[in-house]
Amino acid sequence: MFRHYCLRRVNQRQGRLKALMAMGISLAMLLGGEQRALAAGPALSQQSIDRLQGLERELSAGHYQQVVETARSRAASAGSRHSDQWARALYLQLAASAAQRMDQPGRAADLLYQARSIDTAPLTQRLQWLEQEAKLRLKAGQLDQAAALFDRWQGQASLTVDDLWLGARIHARLEQWDDALHWVTLARQGNSMSDSDQLALAASIYQQAGQFEAASDVVEAQLDQDDSDPARWQQAAALYQRIGQPGRAAALWEAGWQRGILTGEKALLTRAELHMAGGTPARAAEMLSQALDKGDLEDSDAHRRLVARAWAQTRDHQKALQAWQVVAERTDDAHDWYILGDLAYGWGIWSQAEQGFAKAREKGADNPGQLLLMEGVAVYEQGHLDQAQQVFRQAERFDDSADQAGQWLALIDNDQRAADRSS
Repeated sequence: MFRHYCLRRVNQRQGRLKALMAMGISLAMLLGGEQRALAAGPALSQQSIDRLQGLERELSAGHYQQVVETARSRAASAGSRHSDQWARALYLQLAASAAQRMDQPGRAADLLYQARSIDTAPLTQRLQWLEQEAKLRLKAGQLDQAAALFDRWQGQASLTVDDLWLGARIHARLEQWDDALHWVTLARQGNSMSDSDQLALAASIYQQAGQFEAASDVVEAQLDQDDSDPARWQQAAALYQRIGQPGRAAALWEAGWQRGILTGEKALLTRAELHMAGGTPARAAEMLSQALDKGDLEDSDAHRRLVARAWAQTRDHQKALQAWQVVAERTDDAHDWYILGDLAYGWGIWSQAEQGFAKAREKGADNPGQLLLMEGVAVYEQGHLDQAQQVFRQAERFDDSADQAGQWLALIDNDQRAADRSS
């Protein structure tokens, strides 16, 4: 093998490097990495070749600690000639391989760092060691150093798609989102198929980097691969809401519901709320009403309020006021009565407006003076001038409504005088 080759082509540098690769001392092979072609280094002496070959046999025999100690000793005593420094780098490489086999990735990475710092080593070999050191730093949990090495490696070599995804994952673990975004963009440039873990990583990075449109596209790609996970549907809908597309979020949730993936009371409520946000509140009101009627949804005050809110958004005055009337009578809460009165007031349904504001005051709602003003207007619009006078006189007692109440009382006096003159 190696000795036979040396006897034939001992003066050819490239031949010596190939022989070293065949001998198995390349860390790219020993550490399980890809075997890459190396540029020719300085010619090694026969003594260096014999020593390297001997250490390789010791490594194969499992004498890892002995290899580390011997290789480091010989590296430390190497001369200053180019060939000696090249041998030194190879000794350090062998020591790193032994350390790696002893499950000491940090120690192996340190040895590779020393090896690639030797300028005599071919550039392509030093770049290979840089790659291996980066991955060893990652295995050792030295994320900051691994990230820096990955960035340097990416700037000097053409990385595989898997390595690009690995670079993205390292920066994501460090919460360096802009850097992670750069790496994931590189990983996806080739339009290669991404597995579920890669898509999940991309979605997370896009979200953290503020690229919500891209994140939503990735999540939909995940759904195309596997639509059985409710969490993915939830994530996609949330992203569409985040980027201001509630209608799309509602449509997506509806699709998940119709397929039977999104189920249960919580999913139903989210479905209704998304329809309300997405511009289809009537759909929300109808589905909630049906669920309440069938007993699929707990008949609680909160759920009744949600139905009433949905009908109010539809601008269907009759159904909205009917729903809020049910809520207010059920809860007898000041705020619920106020909402009933406010909606009726805005739509000119004066009798319900009067009732809502009066009940709200009775239940201790804030700003009674303002409530009296609106109640008085509702009474006035129904033509009950005497009753309206009584309400406005009560409103005069409050600082924030006294002026307006006085104006309404003056208006009522004018109306009454006009009525007397006409009679």
